[in-house]
Amino acid sequence: MSTPLGNRLRQYREAKGLTLQQVADAVGCTKAYIWELEMREGQRPTAERLNAIAKTLGVTVLHLLGEPIGGIEDPSPADAEFFREYAGMTEDEKARYREAMKLMFGATKKTSGEP
Repeated sequence: MSTPLGNRLRQYREAKGLTLQQVADAVGCTKAYIWELEMREGQRPTAERLNAIAKTLGVTVLHLLGEPIGGIEDPSPADAEFFREYAGMTEDEKARYREAMKLMFGATKKTSGEP
């Protein structure tokens, strides 16, 4: 029986078009271990392993664990990957990105932390 973590792991892996073996190779573990994370209850991966899996899948550990982002309980794999890329930007890059979005889509409501 799979767990919410296992379901998200499988969803993100399949969205990236990766096999169990490809994820295992990138993370440095066995294919069986990734399968167990996806399919079996009671698995407790280390923080280092979760981080390696998240990087391989282009998402954050919080996405794997199901932490809501921007009020979205379970973001799509594409949304999770976008958020990881955005989170890795410098503050200047983020500011330029926000300005570009304003130009493309018009003014949007202000979010907390924005002037």
